[in-house]
Amino acid sequence: MSLATTYQYSSFKSRPWEEIEHFFRTFFDGPRYKMLELVQHIRSSGLDKRLFAGTSLDRLIISTEDDIVRHKDALHIKYDLAANLWRFEYFAKPFDDAEFVRTYQGDKGIEKFDNFIKLIGW
Repeated sequence: MSLATTYQYSSFKSRPWEEIEHFFRTFFDGPRYKMLELVQHIRSSGLDKRLFAGTSLDRLIISTEDDIVRHKDALHIKYDLAANLWRFEYFAKPFDDAEFVRTYQGDKGIEKFDNFIKLIGW
C-alpha cells in the first residue's frame, strides 16, 4: 500500500466570513487592508454563499467545501505587503504541486480573483 492510499487527508472546518473579515480587520491594519478588501468583495458579491474559507497566518484558503482540505480543490491567496504582490495558488489534488500559480500586482487582486472564479467555475 502506498502512502497516497493510506494517508488520511488533514482538513479543517471553514470559518464564517464575518469572522474572517474581523480577523483581517483586527490583525492586518493599515496597508494590509488589501486582504480585508478582498474578503469584503467576496461578501458583497454574494460569493460567500457558495465559497468557504479559513485563514492560516496571513493566508486566505478558499474552497467549495465546508471541510477544507488544504491541498485539494483549494485556492490559497496571500498578499505580500513589501512587494505589493498577490500570490494565488490552486491545488486540485493532494500530493500534486499547485495546478495554478500566479503573481499579480497589488491593484489587481480582486479583478484576478473574479477571473479565477469564472475560470474554474466556482
